Amino acid sequence: MKRMTEVRTRFAPSPTGLLHIGGVRTALFEVLLAHHYGGKAILRIDDTDRERLVPGAVDALISDLRWVGLIFDEGPFPQSERLARYKEISEELIARGFAYRCDCTAERLAQEREEQAARKEPLGYSGYCRNRGVSASVPHVVRFKIPEDRAITLHDAVKGDVHWEKIALRDTVLLKSDGFPTYHLATVVDDRDMRISHILRADEWLSTAPLHLLIFEAMEWPAPVFAHLPPVLGADGKKLSKRHGATFLSSFREAGYLPEAILNFIALIGWSAGEGEEQEIFSMEELTRRFTLERVNNAGGVFSYEKLNWMNGVYIRNLPPEDLQARLEPVLAKAGLAVDSEKLRRILPQVRERLQLLPDAVPLVDFLFKQSIDRDMPAMLKKGMDAAKAREICVAAAEKLASLATFDTPAIEAALREVAESAGGKSGPVFTVVRIAVTGKTITPPLFESIYALGREQTIARLRETAALL
Repeated sequence: MKRMTEVRTRFAPSPTGLLHIGGVRTALFEVLLAHHYGGKAILRIDDTDRERLVPGAVDALISDLRWVGLIFDEGPFPQSERLARYKEISEELIARGFAYRCDCTAERLAQEREEQAARKEPLGYSGYCRNRGVSASVPHVVRFKIPEDRAITLHDAVKGDVHWEKIALRDTVLLKSDGFPTYHLATVVDDRDMRISHILRADEWLSTAPLHLLIFEAMEWPAPVFAHLPPVLGADGKKLSKRHGATFLSSFREAGYLPEAILNFIALIGWSAGEGEEQEIFSMEELTRRFTLERVNNAGGVFSYEKLNWMNGVYIRNLPPEDLQARLEPVLAKAGLAVDSEKLRRILPQVRERLQLLPDAVPLVDFLFKQSIDRDMPAMLKKGMDAAKAREICVAAAEKLASLATFDTPAIEAALREVAESAGGKSGPVFTVVRIAVTGKTITPPLFESIYALGREQTIARLRETAALL
């Protein structure tokens, strides 16, 4: 791509609900492109549709973007604070002959649509007010005058040349009667005023491009570079939606995904580092260095939850121990566990390899942070193990561990192997008894490391408690 004076991109979400993962990808590409060329990414809030505005959505949106690690250089700029500017441009478009005032009532518009449907014509405004000279003193909207039989071509940075032989839109509303602009007017004016050089947006907005190009043309403003991004698809090839699973960023956050993994994963949906490139793990610095629009695919990319889980596991395993612990502690606390940082530090090396999501740690380590545990006693009494023998093992293990001069993993292992040898059987059934007595489970992190993490006092107390139960 030809280097420009300054590459400026913008992410302009509507605060009408939660941030979709597809929107996160658009925001990511905006940031990557701007920063790749040493430019700036701007956050703009498209809040002019007051009827669909959701209270608290702006704060939630900004919180989500911060959590996922997308840093914008300017903004957020709410469009609702620029109403006077949109009014000014709408008046200029009227003066230039590219727009007009319309005072048609809702009833008249509904009647028009009914008559068009009866004639089997495309539905849309008839242009009734084009030449009526509606006064500014009466309630009205401002409509853009769509030229008839006008072909238009968009030079799209992703799709290539897109051609429309005729524009299907019918004199679209630019300014509503309440003084608020529609998306079409606000986005063009803001892109001009904010010196946006590249417009990256979802493929679904492609149909509005002719109107936006016409507005730029009518104002004699140069149009930015448009890049319509390929859709994010589910495994069935259809646009990603809730029927495929979680789709909102907040859901992934709550499920225990790492923001770094999410950004890395969605960067690879519709963008590739290069032909034959096998690398899949990229830092933000690497993505920024390598990202260009030339590598964005025209075809849609599939959102694979399985691959995201794998990638999240890779990121978890690559975290420094203290970082992983800091992220796990609030997850464990949310699960109702009274977290002991030292116990968690001791067990962490034994569980990190088993994690794909942060909450996966809860069933592996919860025995460390509970005052009392439920034990799978039937699982203890198998393979020739009866209650009397199991009781003897618990008593012997408690005595051995109590007598250790040093309570560490090697010493714990040696002591319990002596208990197994004295019991006259294989170590497996003996260790199963001890494991269930101490943790309540048949499957946990390695036994000796689990006992070390739990500590001498609680381990001995649980062994004696189990002996009494037996």
